[in-house]
Amino acid sequence: MARVNGSVTRRRGKQRKVALVCAGGGVTGAVYEIGALRALEDLLDRSVLDLDIYVGISGGAFVTSLLAQGISPREIYDAVASRSRSPLGVSAAPLFRLGLGELLRRSRKAPQVVAQALLSALAGDGRNAYDLLLSVFEFLPAGLLDNSGIQEFLAGLYHSRGRGDHFDQIAKELYLVAVDLDSGESVAFGEKGRRDVAVSKAVQASTALPGLYRPVRIDGRDYVDGGVKKTAHINLAIRHGADLVICINPIVPILNDTLHGPLGGHLSNKGITYVLDQVLRITLHGRMQYGLERYQSEHPEVDILLLEPTRDDMRMFSYNIMRYDARQELAVDGYRSVLAAFQKNRSTYARLLKRHGIRMQDPRELPDSPPVHPYHSKLARALGSSLDILASRLRGRGAA
Repeated sequence: MARVNGSVTRRRGKQRKVALVCAGGGVTGAVYEIGALRALEDLLDRSVLDLDIYVGISGGAFVTSLLAQGISPREIYDAVASRSRSPLGVSAAPLFRLGLGELLRRSRKAPQVVAQALLSALAGDGRNAYDLLLSVFEFLPAGLLDNSGIQEFLAGLYHSRGRGDHFDQIAKELYLVAVDLDSGESVAFGEKGRRDVAVSKAVQASTALPGLYRPVRIDGRDYVDGGVKKTAHINLAIRHGADLVICINPIVPILNDTLHGPLGGHLSNKGITYVLDQVLRITLHGRMQYGLERYQSEHPEVDILLLEPTRDDMRMFSYNIMRYDARQELAVDGYRSVLAAFQKNRSTYARLLKRHGIRMQDPRELPDSPPVHPYHSKLARALGSSLDILASRLRGRGAA
């Protein structure tokens, strides 16, 4: 599915900027975005590596940080689709680490907490068994898992490519969104005053899904998943001068046919996990729709191209958002989803992109899924990314 904000007026006296915004969606969302970006790399005459602004939220922060460092969508896609044990040439740090240390420290409070709850119940102050159960949560840690493996993997990856791990060492504009847990405010690492944070650490903060991962502490402040407050933060790209925003949103609610659909009835029949997953998707997508309507009203001079799965995409709905072992088919699904959107809206997209000096290839000429060619050396990776940018610029000049 895709949605377009029509442009009415153009900003004058400035160079046009194209921004890429990758919304949150956990592991499966990030993999979908990788497939979508692989399709855009084939469809457009401008490389995804050659855009002006990158905004990432949650899983999208992981993806955009790779692009801003010059790592090609082709290489990222190949690493995901090939199921390599060393994705992108770097040994993968575990993404899921049990926070056993904090759990043990907090569990020491258990006898005291339970004893107080029991005494209150026996004293007849109105507390019941449900209150006793809730008291147990007092000694649970702030998050069941630790996502420091994300930071370690990215820091190692940047180092292996000879790239810096700070915003001032990146040529592109990169903004990674997290939410300050204590103030409730969104923070964009990469903006003025927030550039002294390691990029890998900012990604770790943006991907700290509350309840699953414990908050990430940076300079004395605790941060959680950037999607907690807004789904995509398109306004961040607009505020930094984007004239065209390409937004990839991987999470949409399923449109369930209770009579003839593949689920064979109501979602509630499938249990609480399906109910909670659908409610989360409804909430995130509702915020996205509200934001688009607001931006269309407040910024008619900006074009917004939204790419997301169709409402009947059972493959995206069938997997938990933290499911990693389904990455190969979800990457293919992201690729095919974008191809289908461009086929359906070919003339509309062509006109919109042309206003920003971008031309597109006929999506009907592209394969149903791209070939996978994993890189086997650092030189091949560096050369591949450089050639992607060069080919993009040559195509752009040829079309002008």
